[in-house]
Formats: sequence, C-alpha cells, structure tokens
Amino acid sequence: MSTQSAPRVAVVGGGISGIAAAYYLQLRGARVDLFEAEATLGGRMATATLNGREISLGGKNIGMNYSLFREFVRDINNQQFEHFGLNSSRIEDGRIKTFDGSRRVQGMLGFLRGATPRDIYRLLRLMQAVRRDRSEGDLGGPRLQRLHRRWGASRLTEAFSPGFAERFTRPLVLRMNGAEPAEVPVANFGTNLCTALDSYEQLREGVGPLLHDFAQRVTVHTQAPVVQLQRADDGATTGVVIARHGSQERWQFDHVVLATPAPVSARVLLPHAPAVAELLQHVRYYPVGIVVADYDRDVFSRDVRALVFPADSPLSNAGAYGIDDRNRVRYTFSGRRARELLASAPSVERLVLEGERALDPYIPVRDKQRLGFAGKVLTTGLCAYAEDFSGFAEALVREVSLLPGLSLTGDYLAGASLENCFRAAKRCVDGIDLAAAQPPAPTLAQAAA
Repeated sequence: MSTQSAPRVAVVGGGISGIAAAYYLQLRGARVDLFEAEATLGGRMATATLNGREISLGGKNIGMNYSLFREFVRDINNQQFEHFGLNSSRIEDGRIKTFDGSRRVQGMLGFLRGATPRDIYRLLRLMQAVRRDRSEGDLGGPRLQRLHRRWGASRLTEAFSPGFAERFTRPLVLRMNGAEPAEVPVANFGTNLCTALDSYEQLREGVGPLLHDFAQRVTVHTQAPVVQLQRADDGATTGVVIARHGSQERWQFDHVVLATPAPVSARVLLPHAPAVAELLQHVRYYPVGIVVADYDRDVFSRDVRALVFPADSPLSNAGAYGIDDRNRVRYTFSGRRARELLASAPSVERLVLEGERALDPYIPVRDKQRLGFAGKVLTTGLCAYAEDFSGFAEALVREVSLLPGLSLTGDYLAGASLENCFRAAKRCVDGIDLAAAQPPAPTLAQAAA
C-alpha cells in the first residue's frame, strides 16, 4: 500500500489509549494524525521537570506480563528495563506491615491474617480465574461474572468481610481506579487482581524518550482539542473539527478513532450521537492529585518503599519514586476523602504539605529539607468503569455499529492499566476495515470561531 493510497485516520487523544491506537494503525499501513488537547503527549503518563530531571507523574511501573506494551517499547526505542518490584506497606494498629514481591508468600499470609474462610475461598477462586485465562483480567470476564452472580454479591464489600475488603482490596482499587471497595463490582475486580499477581520494572531512561521516539512515527498535533466530528448526510463520520488559535479547523479523514476518557468522548459525540454520549456519561471517573517531591536525604528505605493510608486520610499512598530514588517521594491523593480535598482546587504546594503531614507520624519526612516539587490534579484522573459493564459494552457496540467511520477505545473498555489500554486499542484497530476506506484529497478549511 503506497503512502498516498493509504487511508488517513484521525486518532483523538494523546494518552496511552490514543498512542496505542495510533501505533497499531500505523503498523497496518494507515496514515495517522494524532490530536492532543494538551501541549505534550502522554495524558496521565505525561512528564514534568523536577530539579532539572524529567519525571513521570503518571503510571510508570511496567508489569512483567505487559506483553503488548513491552512489544511497543521494543519496537519504538528498545529501551532497557530496571527492577522495581512490588513493595507496599499499610498501617495496622499503628504499626507498618509490609508486603514485598520478593517475599510474596509471606506477604500474602500477612494480608490473609484475620480473613474468614469465605474470604480465602472467594479470593482463591478469583485468582484462579485470572491465572487460567488472561482475558479474565479484562473488564467483563465471563468467569468473574458467573462468580459474581453465584455469590449474590455485587460489590467487593459484599463479597468479602469488612476487614479483608479494607486490608486487601482497597489498596488495589484505590490506586488504579480511585474507588473504594464499596464502589467496585466483583465482576470488574479481575483488572486489579492482574496487578497483584504481577511483578514490576521501570523504563531505565524514563517515559519521556519513549513518547518522543513514538512521536516520530505519526503526525502529532498538540494543543489541538477536537470539539466535534464532521458527519456526511448519510451519518458517516468524515473528519474532525479542532479549535485552535481562535478559529475552527475542519480536517477530513477516512476514519476517526476517539481515544479520550469517556466524558471527553461524550462531549464530542453529543451533537451527532446522543445515544452513545449518554452511554459514555455512565462511566465513572474519580479525581486524583499527584505530587513528586525531592528531599536532601532518603525518606524511604529499601525494605519499605511505599505506604498505603487508611480510609480516613485524603492521602491514599506515598512511596519512593524508584527503588534507588528513595529521597524522591510520590504522594497520591485518591479515594472518597481525597475527593473532598481535590474539589477545593488545592495548589500543588498545599498537596505537598498535606502529604508530609500524613506521612510524618509513620515515616519521618519533615526533618528533611525539601528541594523542590512538581504535580498536578486530574479531574477525570482514574477510571472506575461502568456499573454493569457487560450491559454497557453490549449497548456501546450496538450503537457505535450504527456510526460508520467511527471507532472508540479507552481505559473504560478493558481496564485502566497500560496493558489493558493496549489490549483495548488493538481490538479496536483490528475491527476497522481499512481496505474499505476511500481516501479523499486532504483538505483544511478554516472558519472564524
């Protein structure tokens, strides 16, 4: 397929879902234009600069089982990985209890201490399902849905005893989804169990070089928010409209992939596809605040590298930025108590102070000199999915099938991990009939906003 005859495809959204969709489209020979509203690619993986060093404010832990994401890294810049492991501590009776991936059995026994026989039985059934079939780690896994119905327990707090739900399930769902156990359906828990069963590495050179090298593969338009779709008389999607420099620009394409968070896609779709927009508005997202701070001395130790806080704290997690970056602390604010704080639009400095106040009684931090910090608050930061995912997915497939020229992908379709975003994007791209596209002559018409 020649470059000129290749279909032109617009991917809307420069987060990990959009990057994955653009990558797979490019592999299939499409000419891809990637539109991102922000100044840089990455979305929740976007980078910042702290004391002259590039850091990632979003997800940077790469599971050993992230096969699609690792293939992407090998193809883009073949960057090396370094060990990070799974290390997480919690506060129990005023003391720190640690789970370390290198002592997985010992750590798991610590979490199971005090669990009821029903807790252990149900956890083992769920873990067995995910181990046997990786697709059970996607949203809507059939085996998990059957267990959900058989137990008559819709939420994690109904499936497990209160103490076990708080001790074991809360750290998993809070970190990935910003949700409390009482807000998470059992049938969606496979996405979280996959993270608990994995071990982790980090990119040795960081996320920034990976994003930079990827941007050389496709045409990237930053600070180019898509505000609506272009539609033909027969209802087919023919392009996008972006708002830039005080005007609207109309771009024609053979196909459009919306890869933004569900509420963003809903706003774009509302004028032309209200049924799809309404479905997407049922996907829950919770806010998250993230701050990384540098100190003059180590805060964490090699044995204790992260601390999960109880439900009455707006700080959900504090941890070392890397296994050898223990003087660099990442503070994460998510969960029900954090929503109250984040709703007040706090400054990043206030979040640093809140994080230090919460951490200091257990791991001294205020006796260290803070050298700098960087952070952000994301209103639609963490996806907690649709309530009835199976019903939602079936309705979404049905409605989108009535919209030729348009496809959707995102963290709400398979799960919020990097790997699940790649899995959803690959399924999306595999379902596009690129051969049927008839490329029009590229046009760009501008009209005053």
